[in-house]
Amino acid sequence: MIASVASRDPGPLAQVQTTHNTDIVIASLAGDDKPCVSHLQRWMTSGDTAILRVNSAGILAKLPGAEKAAEVTRVLAHDEEVRHLYMTAVTARTCGDDWTTAGSIARDPAAYPHRARYLAQRFATEALNPRDAGARWCSSVMLRELSPLIGWSPG
Repeated sequence: MIASVASRDPGPLAQVQTTHNTDIVIASLAGDDKPCVSHLQRWMTSGDTAILRVNSAGILAKLPGAEKAAEVTRVLAHDEEVRHLYMTAVTARTCGDDWTTAGSIARDPAAYPHRARYLAQRFATEALNPRDAGARWCSSVMLRELSPLIGWSPG
């Protein structure tokens, strides 16, 4: 995977969304390689597919430094497809939901008032994740969306 990034081949990163742990490994290998980081930055903002953009963002989000975190959060704020994929992945990983359910929660957390407290607890923990700027941003957004539901209890 890292060889494809180094050789400017986005193909493998455009096939399927990578996992959190895969992103951590790739980031640890690519982080000191300026050309690799440059390719990932370009793909994150102008990649041909949402999968390529979200994978690039996911890897860059695991690199240290406020500059990379700011770049990732700008993409998450402005690229709806990337935001939904990233939020779905964070929701699935942190809340233990299957991909379909996680996608539904990411799309409309207000539709899950019966789970609001549980979801908020999970996202509050993830909002402090020191290894993933994207997960911190997504968790903060989800907490904002869930905040009106906290304390809600079914009749």
